[in-house]
Amino acid sequence: MSRVIEVLASKWFLSFLGVALLGVLVWIGGPLVAIGDSRPFEPVLTRALIAGGLFLIWAVAFVWSVIAARRRNAAMIEAMTSAEGPTPEDEEVDRLRERMVQALETLKRSRLGRGRQWLYQLPWYLMIGPPGAGKTTALINSGLDFPLAEDQAERRMRGIGGTRDCDWWFTDQAVLIDTAGRYTTQDSDGGMSAEGAGAGAGTGAGSRDRAGWQGFLDLLKKHRPRQPVNGVLVCISLAEVALASAAERDAHARALRRRLRELTEQLDVRVPVYVLVTKADLLAGFTAFFDDLDAAGRAQVWGMTFPFDDEVESEGESGSRSAGDTGRSAGAVAHFDAEFDRLIDRLNARVIDRMHAEPDGERRALIHGFPAQMASVRAPLGDFLRQVFQPTRLAERPLLRGVYLTSGTQEGTPFDRLTGAMARSFGLDRTTQPPMTGRGRAFFLADLLNRVVFAEAGVVATDPAVARRRRLIRHAGFATAAVLAIACIAAWTVSYLGNSRLIGEAEAGIEDYREAVTPFAETAVADDDLAELSPVLDRLRDVPTGAAETEAGLPAPIDRGFGLDQAPTLSQGTVSAYHRALNRLFLPRLLVRLENQLRAAASPSDVSYTALKVYLMLGAQGPIEPEVIGAWMALDWQNRWPGEENAPLRTALQAHLAALLDRPIASVPLDGALVEQVRTLLASQPLAERVYARLVESPAATALPAWTPVDHAGPQAARVLVRRSGKRLSEGIPGIYTYDGFHNTFLPALEAEVRATAEEGWVLSEKTRALTDDEVAKLARDTLQLYYDDYVGIWNGLIADIDLATFQSDTHAVESLNVLSSPRSPMVTLLKAVADETRLATPREDATAGGGDTGQAGNGRPSGSERAGDAVGLEAESRMQRQFGFSGRIASLLLRDAASDALAGGRGGGAQELPGAYVEERFKELDGFVTAGPGGQAPVDAIVDDLGQLYRAMSRGRMAVDGPGGGAAAEAELAGLAQQLSLDAGRAPDVMRGWAETIAERASTRTIGDTRARLNEAWALDGRDLCRTALAGRYPFDRGSRQDVKLDDFARIFAGGGILDGFFRKELAPYVETGGRRWSWRKINNADLGIPNAVLADFREAARIRDAFFPGGGTVPDIGFDLVPVSLTPSAARVVVEVNGQTAAYDHGPVRPIPLRWPGNGPQQVRVTFIGTDGTPAGGTSQSGPWALFRLIDRSEVRQIASDRFEVTFRAGQNAARFEVRAGSVLNPFSLDDLRSFSCPRRF
Repeated sequence: MSRVIEVLASKWFLSFLGVALLGVLVWIGGPLVAIGDSRPFEPVLTRALIAGGLFLIWAVAFVWSVIAARRRNAAMIEAMTSAEGPTPEDEEVDRLRERMVQALETLKRSRLGRGRQWLYQLPWYLMIGPPGAGKTTALINSGLDFPLAEDQAERRMRGIGGTRDCDWWFTDQAVLIDTAGRYTTQDSDGGMSAEGAGAGAGTGAGSRDRAGWQGFLDLLKKHRPRQPVNGVLVCISLAEVALASAAERDAHARALRRRLRELTEQLDVRVPVYVLVTKADLLAGFTAFFDDLDAAGRAQVWGMTFPFDDEVESEGESGSRSAGDTGRSAGAVAHFDAEFDRLIDRLNARVIDRMHAEPDGERRALIHGFPAQMASVRAPLGDFLRQVFQPTRLAERPLLRGVYLTSGTQEGTPFDRLTGAMARSFGLDRTTQPPMTGRGRAFFLADLLNRVVFAEAGVVATDPAVARRRRLIRHAGFATAAVLAIACIAAWTVSYLGNSRLIGEAEAGIEDYREAVTPFAETAVADDDLAELSPVLDRLRDVPTGAAETEAGLPAPIDRGFGLDQAPTLSQGTVSAYHRALNRLFLPRLLVRLENQLRAAASPSDVSYTALKVYLMLGAQGPIEPEVIGAWMALDWQNRWPGEENAPLRTALQAHLAALLDRPIASVPLDGALVEQVRTLLASQPLAERVYARLVESPAATALPAWTPVDHAGPQAARVLVRRSGKRLSEGIPGIYTYDGFHNTFLPALEAEVRATAEEGWVLSEKTRALTDDEVAKLARDTLQLYYDDYVGIWNGLIADIDLATFQSDTHAVESLNVLSSPRSPMVTLLKAVADETRLATPREDATAGGGDTGQAGNGRPSGSERAGDAVGLEAESRMQRQFGFSGRIASLLLRDAASDALAGGRGGGAQELPGAYVEERFKELDGFVTAGPGGQAPVDAIVDDLGQLYRAMSRGRMAVDGPGGGAAAEAELAGLAQQLSLDAGRAPDVMRGWAETIAERASTRTIGDTRARLNEAWALDGRDLCRTALAGRYPFDRGSRQDVKLDDFARIFAGGGILDGFFRKELAPYVETGGRRWSWRKINNADLGIPNAVLADFREAARIRDAFFPGGGTVPDIGFDLVPVSLTPSAARVVVEVNGQTAAYDHGPVRPIPLRWPGNGPQQVRVTFIGTDGTPAGGTSQSGPWALFRLIDRSEVRQIASDRFEVTFRAGQNAARFEVRAGSVLNPFSLDDLRSFSCPRRF
């Protein structure tokens, strides 16, 4: 059985088993490994070659290791037998060497030891100790098997090679080297030298001993570098330790310590050291005490085996250290005393039985005293061991594995330490025991060597650090291999489970889809209900391994990888099913939706054209353009399902559409009659209109920044200019209708768009043909003309929409005139900017030249000459390319046709025929008005001068009004200047003439300023300050304020006859028309007061507030309303609303209106309280102050029902109550916007 275990645990068998497992793994797991779509290990031949290659590599490595071992053994034998020996005359040495060669050859052939080990593979042990320590006797009587010895004398061979002063013992388990005792003591020159002796210690026989020892260690190091020896047996006689003086023991300890240190340093190993205390039989009572032991009892171990150093150090760290502890662990020897005491305890436990069994009284006395005899040697033996093995800071301590007491034979005279000590103490004669004779028996050797020493053959390490590193590497290697194996098995297991789960999930997803798609299973599709279909398609797309996962392109999850991923195989079916569903269910509904849209088309438009184009594309009757289809569908879905709540639906539909267009779509029959009907309708629309619409609505055109007046009229524009339409100055003209838009976007895209539209003839006709160059040129000219017409209309509209801001006061009039007459007048700056944008035929760099170069294009050319026409066309085209960068086939055709027409008509074609000339001609008057002439002055400068004089006159008039007669003179001067401004404006363009006349008219009514001044003074006296102080920054006029308007102040200001109402009736009523929905100023002497409409709006808002809060004309606010319960959450049993002492409650009962009044007569507090189903309060909310009710409504959820009714929801935690509030009038004070927008008038 042991042989089988040895074979199973051998290195070659384990390696063979590993290779076999790897081969099985390749054979079974190879087909499962996939690299992309390839499975390289699936063929049988490939797997067979890989598995065979693995076994071949193992066989070669095994044979090589055997050959290498044989070579090492042969080298070792040769080195040992060829070592330098004694002189040839030494016949004994020759005989021993010859005998050793024979023994080694026998060893080589016999292959001693376990398995097929040879000499080099057996562990070697070194035995050291002083002469007479009993080393040889211990080996002879150890009971070991010496298979090469024919008799007792041949068990050992002496003087082999360079180590002729050693005995070599060959057993079936190890090689034991018994060194001469003088190698240990090295005192052949006359005494054991102390450690640190003088120079004389290195001479004579001591020097020879030392040289022989060093040479012996070198020989071991040379021929067994990895493990020169596997252990050291230190033999010391118990008598030498127990009977020697302290100085002698110290000398022995230092010698042994030095030998062990030399061995460790020279061999670079830290070997286990086993201390054999020999000749234990010389201790009085030993033989009698152990005489009853049989062979097995005598073979057992009697001693102590210490833990390894790391275990010892960990134990030392866990305990406390003495004050004199140097910080370094005492090592294994620290356990000696405790372990020795345990041996004594075992002896004491055996004493009684032995004394009962022994009939001889003298021997019983010896048995009784033997434990005491043993205890007497503990101190000297412990001191000796500590001296040998105590650690130091300068050297690594030896690895002490144990201390064992042995007896090889029972010879000599036993000693009695106890009686000897007593004799010395009392001066008595020392008694001696008779000497032992005869062949003895070996005690405590066999198991020590076989089961302790030889069993730890692998403990030796080259160096502690190296040993730990190698052990770590070896263990790490094993662990890595195990982890890799476990990881592979675990990974494939996880992958198998993951893929099994994936297959199940995919099957479940497909089954779920099949159930969901049942309502759509009809063959013919007649509806366009994509909202219901989309979730069904989502299920199929989101099936595991479906289109969503495949298109994402994400790597396989770790639980499905490692070559077993089934997703690619499954996705072939799921993705195909998804695309079949798109073509069978999604595509037909898209076509039905387009058919409905086409049927609704009543007139030709770009919308109906694009719808037909998309319809034909999806019906496989035209080239697919995914961008066009996607844009159309996105716009349709946005209109059909607007709002954020439908955003997920739109996103899902776009994803399905993209997936549909990603692959060839199925052919679906179209409605031919509908196609012909729409084509007939679209044929009535000129092709140029379609080209033009696509150009101005293209992404490039819509991405251009808008041209705005505020950006081109100067920083003061907002102070003096407004829009008649009410638009802001920051709202402008689309960027495509600017100079840059025309030259950089429209013209460059014109040719491509014309040709693209021409190539889309398949949309309007099944029979299409390519347009000729003349047709293309005509289409381009027609498109340009449409653009020119819109260009002119848009800019004229902008100019007509610009107006001068109304003068709010004399001061404002002066400030406005100052801005308008300044060198950077916004009015003039704006007109010059418009002129720049409409001067399309003139390159920007030549704009100041007035187009002189362009006017010479066709002059001097013979009329009717085609050759001259071509020359002019080439010259114009060249100039166009040079000035505008406008080139291409269409440019050539346009320019040559224009030159030919000009020559044929006798006109100088020139600039008028250049692109943009039509627009430039329409704005020639404006361009001439703002462009400086030969004298450096532009006509607009005269208007600016008139404005400057008017500004200065008004400034002087303001200062002269209070003087005697100053006002009349100022008014006469202003009237004259206004008349001059009107005369000069008569020669200006319409827009400038209108602005100038407006200024003149407003200046002539300067006297109205006196009325405004009086109104301002009266308002300041009657309540302006109180109005602002009482209302500004207070609720409800400032909803974010924490301060409330006092009800008294509110009544004084807004009640009938109050501050605002009284001032209006007294001062403003004659100047205001109040009959319509909007109040307006009455004109006085064909001129109004010039008071801003905002002031009138403030008084109108005040009147509405008065009517809402003071309906009966009272002097205090009084509002009546009904509170009608609508709903109460089930979590609340009752809700109570308290309004300034009035209570309204609801408890899920009948709904009845509850009349309430505000502000009421109770405390100024509003509270909403919820009562839970258990009768306890369940939360609520409250507000305090005169406007508490309004604050509570503002902070609640309000939904307007009608002008006089709204719903309000009060919440507290999970409880909510909804009430309908019914006001007594359509002028509802609770939703009155005038409360939010009103502000006290400042000035008139």
